[in-house]
Amino acid sequence: MRRIFAPILAVGLLFGAAAQAEDTLSPLHWQSQGSFGSYDKAAVQRGFLVYQTVCASCHSANALHYRDLEALGFTPDQVAGIASSVKLADGSPATLNDVFKAPGVGAAAFGGALPPDLSNIETSRPHGLHYIYGLLTGYAAAPASVTLLPGRFYNTAYPGNQIAMPQPLKGNEVTYADGTAATLPQEAADVSEFLAWSADPNLNARHEVGLRAVLFLLFLSIIAIATKRKIWRETV
Repeated sequence: MRRIFAPILAVGLLFGAAAQAEDTLSPLHWQSQGSFGSYDKAAVQRGFLVYQTVCASCHSANALHYRDLEALGFTPDQVAGIASSVKLADGSPATLNDVFKAPGVGAAAFGGALPPDLSNIETSRPHGLHYIYGLLTGYAAAPASVTLLPGRFYNTAYPGNQIAMPQPLKGNEVTYADGTAATLPQEAADVSEFLAWSADPNLNARHEVGLRAVLFLLFLSIIAIATKRKIWRETV
């Protein structure tokens, strides 16, 4: 990731869905975790703003189309506004049916290796949410006993503790229209939730179906037990 100034991405548009801010840091948690968790739309909307402002200059998200943002609570007009603020390689504005714009930067600019696509990174890393959050907040000065390789940065969460990506978040890269303070931990938590959604956008629907199935089976079990007792009472 690399910090860039967002294109005129109408911050007001991003939070027009009246999603309510929630404290996800005290203690650190994500609403989407757990057997029946669901995405915190306010956090995912904030995370999208962080992705679009900071991450999109280096990382693609090829599994996402702009129309998918309607699932986060944005209206079609708001999503159309977000898409039209993005200029594609040919200079035309993006449409709802376009895939998220790729950075368009060659591997040579990154030392020969392209930054990974972020569409499914949350599910491709062990303990995905915690790994991403830990990585984004894990930059520190290297201990005296560690000699960094050229072009590497010390990160407590990265395997081997030496990472080629400069620290992408330092806090206040964005301004949240819902009043949430854009601290480094908050931005990291929000973009982690956005990347969890990008990897599994159907989680809410799947958990809702699962909950209904559990309730239905519970109801059937009660009926079966009541029927069994009635039959045994009549045969004794």
